[in-house]
Amino acid sequence: MNQQAPRGMGGAAPGLSVWVRLIKAYNLVLREARRSLGARLTLPQFDVMAQLARRPGGMTSVELSRHLLVSAGNLTGIVDRLAREGFVAREAHESDRRATRIRLTPAGRRRIASLMPRHARDIESLFRAMPPGEVRQLRELLGNLVRALDPAEASGNEDTRTKEAG
Repeated sequence: MNQQAPRGMGGAAPGLSVWVRLIKAYNLVLREARRSLGARLTLPQFDVMAQLARRPGGMTSVELSRHLLVSAGNLTGIVDRLAREGFVAREAHESDRRATRIRLTPAGRRRIASLMPRHARDIESLFRAMPPGEVRQLRELLGNLVRALDPAEASGNEDTRTKEAG
């Protein structure tokens, strides 16, 4: 029996077509987000600092890696660069001698506090190209997709980034 995937607009399978559009939209938004930060920080550095700003007590590398969906190896390099710049510090974990906590330094707090409002404005401005109702609908549909694909999201165990991003 020959089963073919249902076809959507233009003859492409609907799921595949959605995937391609998600990737294209993601890359366009990512390009603008990088432009927004300019030479001040890389987007991964900004993401680490923004996550740490939400956790004044700091986070372990494992926690950061889980929240940012990056490998521990990639995270180590990002944190090393931020530490060299004086924006983060590694401290001994209070209850686990094998682990360290990563915290923003006062300079790191000042830097992220100065960047977050502009970054938020720049990202919001990207979505002004669409009517507000469509932006809300897109947010809802993407939330449905996340919950369908991630059991932790479906059970209400959203990560901090998702909760705070709304």
